[in-house]
Amino acid sequence: MLRVVLADDENKVILLMQKLIDWESLGYEIVGTANDGLRALELVGEKQPHLLITDIRMPGYSGIELIRRAKELQPNLHFIVISGYRKFEYAQTALKYGVEDYLLKPIKQDELTGILLRLKEKLGEEATLEFRLKKSGERQQELLMESLAEAAEHQQPFLSYADKRFQTAEGICFAALVRVDLTGAGQQTPDSCQVILRYALEIVRRELRALTDVYAAAVRKEGVAIVLRMAAYRTVAMKQCFTKIQREIEQQRDMFGNLRCTICLGSRQTAFEDTVLSMRQALWLCRDRLCRAQPWRDAEVEHPALSQRYIMEAAQKKRFQVAAECLDRVRFQQELDESFNAVLSLPDLNGQMLEDWFDQVLEACLYGMRQTGQVDERFHAGMEDRFWLCADAQGVLQVLREGICHQIRQLEAERSQRETRPITDAKRYIQQHYREALRLEDVSSAVGFNATYFSTLFKKETGQNFVDYLTDLRIGKAKELLSGDDLSVQDVADMVGYRDLKYFSKLFKKVTGVSPSDYKKLYR
Repeated sequence: MLRVVLADDENKVILLMQKLIDWESLGYEIVGTANDGLRALELVGEKQPHLLITDIRMPGYSGIELIRRAKELQPNLHFIVISGYRKFEYAQTALKYGVEDYLLKPIKQDELTGILLRLKEKLGEEATLEFRLKKSGERQQELLMESLAEAAEHQQPFLSYADKRFQTAEGICFAALVRVDLTGAGQQTPDSCQVILRYALEIVRRELRALTDVYAAAVRKEGVAIVLRMAAYRTVAMKQCFTKIQREIEQQRDMFGNLRCTICLGSRQTAFEDTVLSMRQALWLCRDRLCRAQPWRDAEVEHPALSQRYIMEAAQKKRFQVAAECLDRVRFQQELDESFNAVLSLPDLNGQMLEDWFDQVLEACLYGMRQTGQVDERFHAGMEDRFWLCADAQGVLQVLREGICHQIRQLEAERSQRETRPITDAKRYIQQHYREALRLEDVSSAVGFNATYFSTLFKKETGQNFVDYLTDLRIGKAKELLSGDDLSVQDVADMVGYRDLKYFSKLFKKVTGVSPSDYKKLYR
C-alpha cells in the first residue's frame, strides 16, 4: 500500500478527501492528517509517506515551505497541491519543486481519482484491473489521434485501425482541438503546459461522455485533439458541451494566471475517413489564433484558407544563410526583425503562413550554421516544439530570436575551442623542446598547420609572435636557473637553447635590464 498524509487547515476538507475516495481499492493508505504545516512535516518524518496532499495556505509552514522542507527530509516524496486561492505564483513555485499535480477547491472525485491512478503508475505499483483497462483505452485514443493528425498534416488518406464504432455508426463526425495558451512573458513552459493539458483532457473526456458514446481525445503538442461521432448533429448540445469545457479550463486562471482557451472545430462530415479534412481545418484554425485571438473558431463558418501559404524570397533566405554562416548575431537579428515586420504587414496573413515563415527562417539559418559547425541533432525538433508553446506572433519571433542566437553562441564557443586547441598543443610542444634549435616551421608542423596560418593564429590567441613567445619562455627559464643552482652563465645559456653566449647575454639584458652575471649576483 502507498502511504498518504493529508494536510489542510480545514477539517471538513480533510474529511471530504477521506470519504471522497475508496483509498484502499486504489492501493493507498491514509497514515496521518494535519491542520498545519508544522504537524504535516512531523508526519512526513514519522510515517515516511509516498504522497503528501497539502493545501497552499496553512498556519505554521505554508504549502510551498512544507514542500521544500519535506523534500529535504524525503527526496522521493510526491506531492499534490490543493487550493481555493487565486495565487498563480504559488502554483508556478510548486511546479519547480516537482509537484505531481494540483486541485482547486471544491475537489472533484474523478479529478482526484485520475491523479492518484497516474501517480500509482509512476511509482511502479501493480495497477488495478480498472486502471489497466482505463490506460489501455486511453492509449488506443492516443494512437487514433496520432494517426489522424499525421494524415491531416501530410494530406494523406486516413488508414487506421480506429475503433470500429467510428466506422460502423451512422451520423455526423468531426474533429476539434481544444487549445490552451498561457499568455504573458515567461509563463508558457513545457512543464506548465503539460500539467494544464492533462487537466483539460480530464474535463474534455468527462463532458464528451455526456454528449456522445463515440469519441476519442488525447493530449498533443497542438492541444487536446478530439474526434467524435454523433447520431445527429445537435447544435445546441454541442455548443453547450464545448462552452462548458472552455469555461472550466479557463477557471484554472486561479493557478496559472493569464490563461486563454480556444475551441477549434473542423467541418462536420458523414464518412469517418473525411475527418482528415476536418482535422486539417481544426489545425489551421489553431495556428491562426497566433494572428487572430478568438475564443471560438468554426470551420463551418470561417472556411479556412488551406491553400494559402507563405514562400520566402530567395534573396531573403540567402541573407539569413549568410548571417548564420558568419555567426553574426547582430546581422541575424536585424534580418529577422525586418522579415518579421514584412510578414506582419501582409494583408492576408494567417497562422499557417506564420508557421511557414518560421520554418523557412529556421531552415535557412540551419543551412548556414551547418557550414560552420555541427548543429545539435535535437535543435530542429526542439524549435518546432517551442513553436507550439507560442501564444501569439510575438512569441514566434521570440522563439526564433532566442533559439538561433543561442545556437550561434554555441557554435562560436566551439569554433573558439577548435582554434584554441592547436595553440594549447603548440605551447606544450614548445615547453618540451625549447632547449633545441626550435623553428616556427617545426612547431606548426607538429600541430598540423602550415607556418603562415599558424603564425597568424598564434599571434591572435597569445598576443605574441612565435619568436617573442619562445624568447620570453627561455629567458624565464634562464632566470630560474641563475637564481638557483650554482651554474655558470654558459651552462645556463646551453640549457635554455642558446649556443652563442654573447648573443644570450645581449638578449638577456635586453629583456631583463641586467646582464646574466649581474642577475646571478643578486641571488648570492
